[in-house]
Amino acid sequence: MHRLINAVGFQIGWFICIASVRYGLDIPAICICGVLVGIHLFYAYAPWKDVKLALLCLFFGIALDSGLQFFAVISFYGWALGPLSPFWLWMIWVMFALTLNSSLSFLQNYHLSLSALAGFLFGPLSYVAGAKLGAATLEQSLLPITTLAITWMITLPLLVFISSSALPHNEVTHDAT
Repeated sequence: MHRLINAVGFQIGWFICIASVRYGLDIPAICICGVLVGIHLFYAYAPWKDVKLALLCLFFGIALDSGLQFFAVISFYGWALGPLSPFWLWMIWVMFALTLNSSLSFLQNYHLSLSALAGFLFGPLSYVAGAKLGAATLEQSLLPITTLAITWMITLPLLVFISSSALPHNEVTHDAT
């Protein structure tokens, strides 16, 4: 899949999920994002690798965001299963995973410190933007923002490493152009 299309698709999906929470439209947003995921997988060079990575990121993301919520760093709104993070956020993790070998694949060509810096800067910005759009409550003070920054300073390089080396590359692929 073309990297620009992947990046734009992720941003559209992210915004749909975030904006849906305010209006109680979590389920339609998840369905629309499911279509975006399906389109990505149809055109992906290595769809099974992306599916494996998406499942791994999904479980990791559920644990991470549920932990952030449990420790009162952030409080998410929307349809959820008990104390876990909401379902719309699960879809964002799946879509984010699909950027790791596409629009964010350039990070695999650099030292992991670049991923750490990107995570440190852009991870918290995503949560702040989501809170400003009404999908969560986040106290914008030093401790929560620093917690998010450090969390993403570790998370992004870990996911970049996993996407580049920990998943097998030997699979039958197709190139639907």
